[in-house]
Amino acid sequence: MATATANGSTATKPAAKSKGRAAAKPKSPAKSSPTPKLWTVSNRPKTPLAPALADPLAKLGEQLGMQIWVLLHNGESGTPPIDWEIRRAFLEMRTEMGSERAALVIDSPGGFADDAYRIAQTFRRHAGGFVAVIPRWAKSAATLLTLGADEVILAHDAEMGPLDVQIYDEEREQRGSALDEIQALEQLHQVALKQLNQNLTLMRYITRRRYDVVLPHASKLVSDMMAPMLDKIDTVHYAKQSRLLAVAEEYALRLMVPRLPRADALKVAERLVKRYPEHGFVIDRQEASTMLNLVEHSDDVEDTLRQIQEYVWDHEVNAYGLFKEQA
Repeated sequence: MATATANGSTATKPAAKSKGRAAAKPKSPAKSSPTPKLWTVSNRPKTPLAPALADPLAKLGEQLGMQIWVLLHNGESGTPPIDWEIRRAFLEMRTEMGSERAALVIDSPGGFADDAYRIAQTFRRHAGGFVAVIPRWAKSAATLLTLGADEVILAHDAEMGPLDVQIYDEEREQRGSALDEIQALEQLHQVALKQLNQNLTLMRYITRRRYDVVLPHASKLVSDMMAPMLDKIDTVHYAKQSRLLAVAEEYALRLMVPRLPRADALKVAERLVKRYPEHGFVIDRQEASTMLNLVEHSDDVEDTLRQIQEYVWDHEVNAYGLFKEQA
């Protein structure tokens, strides 16, 4: 409404404020949260890995700057050992291996030496080599596979194991080490030498005769004592066990020779095959460092490995192949 002012001009009164609440401003559309990534591996392309496992694997790939491959099978019911099927799967995936080194995350109780050897060779030929990453354990044939790596990242609490071949004994209906009979014969040999020395010394002391005189008598005593035990040894079976151990030793040697002098590689191979008291013996990080090219890793990488370790402890896992985002 217009009114006159003192100088004759007009002015407009301000409009009266409306009573009640002011009109509400229109709400901006809610921001949609990003869709979480889903990750799979080659042997199960349509089944995403659990985030508790996939997330640390993806993080590990970022930390190492490498393509991640996995060989995870914890030996529970339904999970096969390292065998021809797993070896064939890696071979069929060789076209997905780049020219750079890959990181192979291993959690495995072992399997067949032939197949572990071939998997290592597949990575060497088609991926430019690989770095073995062990969050928890790589035992038996998985240890053999690790020997083919250029470098090894072993978590602080992880372990490896001896390479003495395990075979099934049909008579005893249980698995055992091929090293058992070899070590038994070595023990008998040591006992026989000790007994011969003692008998020679005693006979010469009692009879005052020369060594060449008492030696035949001392030898017969030892021979009669050892014969019942030696008769129980199946020489054909013993030769078979020896060949099996030689296979494991030769595979280990061939995998290590490219990065170690042959003499050094032979010492490591013999040690892994023959110098441990039993197959389940723990080879920890400190001991493994005397045989393998272990690389130091950061606390962040160790924390990532711990997350993977915790998952495989609590869950049955059977996953192998290239770790990648689901299409």
